[in-house]
Order: sequence, then structure tokens, then C-alpha cells
Amino acid sequence: MSKKIKGGKMITSKTVFEFEHNIKIVWNGSATFNVFNNGKEVNMFTDYSCKTIEEAKQSAEEWLGEQIQEEKLNAEL
Repeated sequence: MSKKIKGGKMITSKTVFEFEHNIKIVWNGSATFNVFNNGKEVNMFTDYSCKTIEEAKQSAEEWLGEQIQEEKLNAEL
């Protein structure tokens, strides 16, 4: 989410969701989520349905849960 202020400068606000194992998911306030592990960007995803921080948090939690489940299945193969 960006706001234009006096002088033409842009202010961007992002929301950071922190999880176990040094995982952070950053929501840009629109549709993009960037995933970081130990400070390094490792993935990203989009969810156009999020309109609130609560919805974004739920989306981030669901996405991470799906990724963890997928890794567990791959480890079993």
C-alpha cells in the first residue's frame, strides 16, 4: 500500500507475519506476499482476496501450512 505525500515521495506500508524457524511473510497491503527464511527471500505468492490484515494473516498461515505439508509428503517419497 503506497501513499503519495507532499513533495512527491512515496510511503509504503507492509505488514510482517513472523513464524517459527525464522520464517517471515511480508504482505504489501495488496495481493503480494514475500516469504523470507533467515532474512533471505525464498518464495512469494499472491492472494487477491485479502482486504484486511486479518485476512492476510490467515492467507499467510494457510500458505505456510500447505508448504510444510507438501515438504512432509516429499520427504516421505
